[in-house]
Amino acid sequence: MEFPKINVSSKADIQYLADIWRANLYTNLEQQHGDMSQVQPLLDQWLEKVIEMSSASIDINGIPYREAIINDDVEPLDESLASKVQRQRAVAEDLMLKVAERRKRVPEQVKMLLDDALRRQAALADRIEFEQGEDEAADISEEDNGVKLERLDLVTQEFTSSLALLSGLKKTVSSNIARIDGAQAVVDETLP
Repeated sequence: MEFPKINVSSKADIQYLADIWRANLYTNLEQQHGDMSQVQPLLDQWLEKVIEMSSASIDINGIPYREAIINDDVEPLDESLASKVQRQRAVAEDLMLKVAERRKRVPEQVKMLLDDALRRQAALADRIEFEQGEDEAADISEEDNGVKLERLDLVTQEFTSSLALLSGLKKTVSSNIARIDGAQAVVDETLP
């Protein structure tokens, strides 16, 4: 027949029980026999052996008695603190899932926004026309014409470099998504 384990919060609880047993034994024997000086060491040994024999059925703070007596770091169990820690772990796991989900979704959203910006800029660039009215054409000297052509070249170069930069960003977003997916797989494997 197997008996349920006795659960206590600390080593002091076991010592407290042993002290109660010892006090009861001494008082009962003193009342019946009087002088206890010769019997006292034998009773202490007997009490230690009783505790040692019952140690298989005792847990201190959820740890078996023999391990807990050796380990100095066994603390009394605080139920409210244990439940608070459990709630915080659940919150941390939820936050990790949210972060992982956002890490997966945000690069896709950035990629969509970049694609949209590229399409809009390309559409705007196709519609830009540089026209001069007849009155303006007569007033423009060759020097002004050269400055305007230079500006036109600068605008075209700036637009081309912007498109190249956006294309580069578009390529790096895809590689970053792959790296984040790999990191997420590692996180999923390490979390219990």
